[in-house]
Parts: sequence; structure tokens; C-alpha cells
Amino acid sequence: MPAFLDLATLFAAGRCNRSGRVSAATRDFHWADDSAPSTMSWKQCIEKGGCIYNFVQALRWFPVLVVVAAVSWGYYAYVYQLSIVSVDNWPQRIFYVLFFHIFLILFIVSYFQTIFTPPATPPPEFRFEGEALEEVMACKDDERRLQVVLQRYATMRKLPLRTKGYDGGVRFCEKCKCIKPDRKFDHHCPWVNNCVNFRNYKFFVLFLGYGFAFCLFVFFTDLPYFIDFWRSEFTGHSLKPGRFHLLFLVFVSGMFSISLAALFFYHLYLTARNRSTVESFRAPLIEGRFEKNAFNHGIKANYREIFGSKKALWLLPIYTSRGSGVDFELAFERISGFGRRNGAYKPPDEARPTNGSTSMTSAASPPSDVTVENGGGRRLGDGVRFERWTAAMARRRAQATSSGGVGSIGALRYSLLNQAEESAERLLDAEDNSLFTDEEEEEEVENREDVNLRV
Repeated sequence: MPAFLDLATLFAAGRCNRSGRVSAATRDFHWADDSAPSTMSWKQCIEKGGCIYNFVQALRWFPVLVVVAAVSWGYYAYVYQLSIVSVDNWPQRIFYVLFFHIFLILFIVSYFQTIFTPPATPPPEFRFEGEALEEVMACKDDERRLQVVLQRYATMRKLPLRTKGYDGGVRFCEKCKCIKPDRKFDHHCPWVNNCVNFRNYKFFVLFLGYGFAFCLFVFFTDLPYFIDFWRSEFTGHSLKPGRFHLLFLVFVSGMFSISLAALFFYHLYLTARNRSTVESFRAPLIEGRFEKNAFNHGIKANYREIFGSKKALWLLPIYTSRGSGVDFELAFERISGFGRRNGAYKPPDEARPTNGSTSMTSAASPPSDVTVENGGGRRLGDGVRFERWTAAMARRRAQATSSGGVGSIGALRYSLLNQAEESAERLLDAEDNSLFTDEEEEEEVENREDVNLRV
């Protein structure tokens, strides 16, 4: 292509003969100014703003156009062919048209809210610019140095980071040149040509729900006329014009009802567990463990986080989600009350027996308002004792894993929990009154650890 343009330009300038050969006098021809024809390289075409890039971006709107075309045809088939032409009863006709438009408006508004709500960008403290960006990019080939730099900036800026990458380090986006927040990217949906994320997740769930209700309403109201079509086909009666629209309307609405129902109920389940689609396949890594229920605060609290505090606004396609989209409270922080603020320190690890002993670790120093004494490690903070807190957490875990009350835990398990609590109380009383010697205290600790291990 460039060679053809060069020959055409030289021929127009009179410097090329009819055979297409350039004369010897013009072999060293150069453009005197900057008016030489320019061509775009393949790299420029692929990059943002290039022809190929713009073509691919335009193709991404094709699924949206398919949905719009299907809804437009369905409007003609249902309102005109079904409600006006086929239905003779005026109350039935008004009922069909009224509820059809109610479902249609809710579906369309939710759909376009999902499409045109842009994804939220991380706050400025997550991004790198100037010297900070140069420092990060200078060590991008050295993963260890990069993690040291990222961790330093995360601590210095007090970023609310709880989840880690699968290598245990701070997650970094090379395209956006920023530290990744904990969540909440859900997935990229081609049918809306947008990323489903924290800002438009409510709209996406409503789009699925109203789409399912809309298609289901169309399917069941059109089904009697679909049955009448087959009866007319087998009896040999003549068909009214436009009946084929009603035939295909049943197939289209039924097909979309099934697919939308599967997605809708799946995302209702994810909302009840406070998980994203990504987290449902790969649990977030928190404090060195994969915790699939790290952000699960209960069904009611999880739904309030997505749909807001006012239940009257839950079904309306307006933004009512709670939170900043960056800082998400862990379930551990909500239950125990021991959390970190702005990533300043890590929550204490839940006491778990390991090799016959119970340990409790914290990777960073807590703030000054939470004091941890070294006297046997039995004080977790002001007014909180280690043994009592451990027994309470063990009892709560046992109750959470059971379907009912104490009776469903089992007599043996319940008695072991009581023994652990009584042992902890005796040890606390002994410590407060100084009644135990060192040998008796060690024996009591061993008994308590043995009971915890059996639990």
C-alpha cells in the first residue's frame, strides 16, 4: 500500500513513466517540505485511538444492539400483534399493556443504568505519580524490590488493604499504575459492554430481576395464543396475519427467561454471601489464609451493603449502595471488634490449637489504645481476657456450624466447651487472687490446652 501511494504521487508529479519505473533523474527524489504522504503503522492502529482499536470498540456494542433490537421487536409483537390485534377483551387488553410497560420501563432503566454507570476509579492515594511512579517503575522487573516499595507506600499512606495477591504481596495494576483496592470488581459483561463493579452492581442485579420478570410475564400471557396457533395448525383452520410473531415471541421470551433466571438467582446467592463473581471462584487471601467468607456479615447486612438501608428504595434503579467502594470491613472485625483502621495494623489471628498449643500472633503493632500485656499473654486488651475470649469464640463457632441451639451441638461437644470455659474461669480467678503456684498454673494451662484440642 505505501509503495503504491509513492508511485501514484510520483506519476502525478511527472517523474514516473507509464511503465511505472522511476527515471534515473528522480531516483534520489526527496520531498522538499513536510507534505509527504504519511501512513499509520500497525502498532498505531492497535493502540488507543487507532483504526483497529476503534473498530474493536465499536464491535463491543453489538450485543447491546442485539438486546435493543430484540426488545424493539418484542414491543411490536406484544403491544400490536397480541394486545391490539389478537385480544378482543378491553379489560384484558388494558391489563396486558399496563403491566407490560411497567416491567419494560423498570427493565430498560436498570439496563441503561448498568451500561452507562462508569466504573469507579481508585482514590488518589492509591495511584502513583511523579517521583513515586518513577521509583515503582524502576523496580518493576524485581518483584522483591517492588513489593518492598509498594508495602512502604501502603503503610505510609495508610491504605485500607486487607486482601493480598496470591504471592502474598501487595496487588499492583501496571496498566493504571496504582495499588489495587481490596475489591469489588465482579466481572465484565458483554451484554452491557461495561464492567460490573461496586457502583453499578445494584443496577445489574435489578436488570437481571426485572428482565426475568418481564420475559416471564410475556411468556405466560402469550402462551394461550401459542397453543391456539398449534390447534389451528393441526385442524387446518386459517391463521390470522401476524401469528408467527406471537409464535417466535414465546420462544424468545422463554429462552431469555431461563438464562436470566439462572443469572439472577446466582447473583442473589452471591449477594447473600457478600461475594463477587471473582471471589466465588477464587477466595481472597487474607492473613495468609484463603477466606471465602471474609466479608460475610449475614444476609441482612450483606443486602444492605448493596441495596442500601432504606428498603423502600431497594427495587428502584437508583444508587443506594453503602460504602466507599474501597474500604470493606472484614467479618472478623465485625464480630470480635478487633480490627485495623486505615491498614495501620492487622487484626489478631484467631486462636487455633497447633501441635497441642494455642498461639495468637499479630504481624504489626496495634495502636496505642489497644494494649497487649506480656504477663502470660492472657490479656488481649483493656477489659478483654484471652481465655474468656477464646472460650467465647469457640462456643460461637460451634453454634454457627450447627443448625439449631445447644441441643444440636451434641452432649459431648457441649460438655467439652463447658469444661474449657470453666477451666478458663478457674485460671483467671487463680491469677487475680494469686492462689496458684507456678507448677499448678502450668498444670492448669496444660489441662485447658488439652480440652481445647479435644474440642
